[in-house]
Amino acid sequence: MSFPVDFFIDAEYLKPLLGWLALFSLGTFVLSLVLVPFVVGRLSSDCFLRLHLNDKVMPPPSIGSVIGVILRHGLGIVLLFAGMVMLFLPGQGLLTILLGTLLVSFPGKRKLIRSLVFQPKIQHSLDWLRKKRGKPSFLWPQAPGKADEH
Repeated sequence: MSFPVDFFIDAEYLKPLLGWLALFSLGTFVLSLVLVPFVVGRLSSDCFLRLHLNDKVMPPPSIGSVIGVILRHGLGIVLLFAGMVMLFLPGQGLLTILLGTLLVSFPGKRKLIRSLVFQPKIQHSLDWLRKKRGKPSFLWPQAPGKADEH
């Protein structure tokens, strides 16, 4: 037998890796069950509408704001990574990716958020989470090319 076949047949090499993957899967699943509803409940009901409509002018940075940005980006990166993993493992992958994207800054952020926010399943899931926390539904921007329904 050749080396690659022996490696995959011998389960002793895979047991520690599978154990860590199972623990990581369980951790991201629990994290998504706790953190996603918490973050969705803390967002303002018009956050997606404001993000879609206007650009913010940033005040000069202070020490506190720099620390806040570092913490926000750190949490956002963790959520993005966990969301990507949850696309293949149990959990709320797309919602977690959306929340992580809201927390970090990068070129193309608005375009990515728009592509996620205009999906009816995402809107329904986020509004359902808000309802479970006793918060009003989000105000959603109108999809491009969609006529006014009034």
